[in-house]
Amino acid sequence: MVKRVERTRAGETWTEARYFGFIRSALRKAWSRYPVRFQVLAEARRNKPKNKEGRHKFEFRCSKCKKWKQQKEVEVDHIVSCGSLKKYDDLPGFVERLLCEKEDLRVVCKPCHKKITAANKEAAKEKENE
Repeated sequence: MVKRVERTRAGETWTEARYFGFIRSALRKAWSRYPVRFQVLAEARRNKPKNKEGRHKFEFRCSKCKKWKQQKEVEVDHIVSCGSLKKYDDLPGFVERLLCEKEDLRVVCKPCHKKITAANKEAAKEKENE
């Protein structure tokens, strides 16, 4: 018989993981509207060169590979990872790192962001195994 995880949150309908996932999701939604995020994008932006095709108006420079990309191809990345949010003690640090100032953010293209995220996860896994 499979052991079920105890449901202790939201009227005993959510597990701890679901509960903190809900909080993370709400905070990340707030991040998507955070003004500093748009300041960082504006600083990495230039008008599209006249000789380039496409309907986009601006291009953004990836801080890692230095290539110019359309806005749909870039993301704003935290230089210092926000970390985990699995208990209440993690909350202040997570929020502080998530809603940081522009010095702690950079614009990267999606392929570079994928590599950065993979490296961060690997480092966290190694730290956890120590």
